[in-house]
Amino acid sequence: MPMDLVLGGLHAQLERPQTRKFAWPIVLLPELFTTSRHLTMMAGHLVSLGWEVYLLDIHPLKTRASVKNDPSANAFRALITEIRTALNAIGSEIIAAGHGLGGLLALKIAEAPPVRAAVALAPLIPGFRSPLFVRSRRWASWRSESTGLPTRRKVLELVSEAEPFQRESIIKALTPADTSAATEVARGAVEFAAHPTPRLIVAGEADAFVPWREAEQLATKIGARFVSLPGRGHWIIAGRTLDRTIAQIQRFLVRALGEELLLLYTEPDGHEPDE
Repeated sequence: MPMDLVLGGLHAQLERPQTRKFAWPIVLLPELFTTSRHLTMMAGHLVSLGWEVYLLDIHPLKTRASVKNDPSANAFRALITEIRTALNAIGSEIIAAGHGLGGLLALKIAEAPPVRAAVALAPLIPGFRSPLFVRSRRWASWRSESTGLPTRRKVLELVSEAEPFQRESIIKALTPADTSAATEVARGAVEFAAHPTPRLIVAGEADAFVPWREAEQLATKIGARFVSLPGRGHWIIAGRTLDRTIAQIQRFLVRALGEELLLLYTEPDGHEPDE
């Protein structure tokens, strides 16, 4: 059963496998308008493989007040600060992974400890105004202070990769959110640099909200590995696409982190078991 936690002021859930196989936990960060609930299917798949998984709610509605109280701050930076505080509360090195806005946050927090590797699934692209957040046909009407959900048509396109029986519950669980951080990303106000921490970007070639060529360019810029999924859209965290997504994550982490990633078990007497 998932365990409810509070990490550095953020709500989280911890899911543990029956037999843990990997040295560090994976921390999952959700897309804008979504919560940790939308990542439970992905978390369950990872747990079945032997990963310990934290699902973190980033609560974007809090960012507006914190930014107003500090004119030198910005919404994206405020989220990064909150997430890093939560990660420090875990008390170990971690692997960061996220979807959409959460994916871009995972890439950014990988620029500092305790993150050993990061995976971004269909991340927001700096300098690109995603149609998911456009409030009308005119770009000029795209406002950071808007907290409304996307239109019905866009929501249906958003979850198109999910199985038909999953879509209604996914849509009902969407929540209004402060889009200030997404606005800053679209304006190109968020800077990324090449960094030695292993990072992976995965994007669907049919994603209307994150063009895969833009995602590939971001990967090249920051020195990350890039994988495209032919014929797949934005919701690559559920449905039939999930198996392919998990396979790419698993392959990347094992190759990038090597033997350090594998948890070495010992017998009760302290000796490693015979092979």
